[in-house]
Amino acid sequence: MLCTLRNVRIDSVSSYLPTNVRNFDALRSVYGSKVVDLTIRNSGIKSLRVADANQTSLDMCFEAAEALFSKSGFPRTEIDAVVMVSQTFDFLGPASSIILQDRLGLSRETVCFDIIYGCSGYVYGLYQAALLISSGGCRNVLLVNGETNTRLMDDAIKDQYMVFGDAASATLLCRGEGSLSFHIGSDGRRHGCVVNLVNGFRAPVWINQGTMPVGPDGDYAKAINDGMAVFDFILHEGADSIRAICEYVGWNLSEVDFFPLHQATKVTLGFLARRLGIPLEKAPFVSEFFGNTSSVTIPLVMTTCAGRNEYHSASWSKVVIAAFGLGLSWGSVACDLSRTRFYGPANLEV
Repeated sequence: MLCTLRNVRIDSVSSYLPTNVRNFDALRSVYGSKVVDLTIRNSGIKSLRVADANQTSLDMCFEAAEALFSKSGFPRTEIDAVVMVSQTFDFLGPASSIILQDRLGLSRETVCFDIIYGCSGYVYGLYQAALLISSGGCRNVLLVNGETNTRLMDDAIKDQYMVFGDAASATLLCRGEGSLSFHIGSDGRRHGCVVNLVNGFRAPVWINQGTMPVGPDGDYAKAINDGMAVFDFILHEGADSIRAICEYVGWNLSEVDFFPLHQATKVTLGFLARRLGIPLEKAPFVSEFFGNTSSVTIPLVMTTCAGRNEYHSASWSKVVIAAFGLGLSWGSVACDLSRTRFYGPANLEV
């Protein structure tokens, strides 16, 4: 699907990191130094952030949203809708976005949506928020993304335990001069490549049928993650999506100022950039101390780079955002971020 949603702009973005750090040096006695060094080299990730035991995705989204309101000065009374994207909601019901509406002190006239997506979720969240504004239904929409990935993963599987981290973000979209162009795709035929088994009602059926996957420790698995299938998917569908959105808006890849791309691993991002002929300076890997934080990786890329001297966000007039994840699902966004304000990441220096 290709479309352009008009009269909408990304006003501001904030990101939040929990303060607990999973230091991989401490894992050398568990996995051995050779295995730890090899995993770090392949993933590019040296440590992770882990939510406090009493902290949920909703709690972290609250922190990210409060920081955005505080630093931007935007009046929360003018928020018309909240869209929350996550795989780790507080409850199957009620919607976490509704609980967040109350905690943030937003109007009771606020419309709220929960969207269950993983690594592609930031693109889908932007699409939902932009739709609400472009349709004329809303003027200002708060998009929050939050994940406690560390609770979804099998601790006994090092490629999960040493890759996926926790984080949250808040993005304010407003009616105004500007547009967001989207390319979005889905392939449910390959849904089995990445599956979260912690919540939902299929896992008990599989247990009854004797078909539930088992982890290396002999317990029922928390997740299915076919790493090589996902790697191939990102290199093909991911690259094709980026090319498609650039062709749709009439941009050459070489003239794009910045590519905030999903941070699966450093190796994956490097292969994707080379496939597209994009210099790594324009498509940086910044998650070495965060890990793969699912739908929060893109806000973390933007807020991290905006705070570095070598980047100048005021020059980001041609930006392509792209993400790919469970579903399988993928998407790209072409937009102008030159006037967008960036805050965070909070707790970066911990």
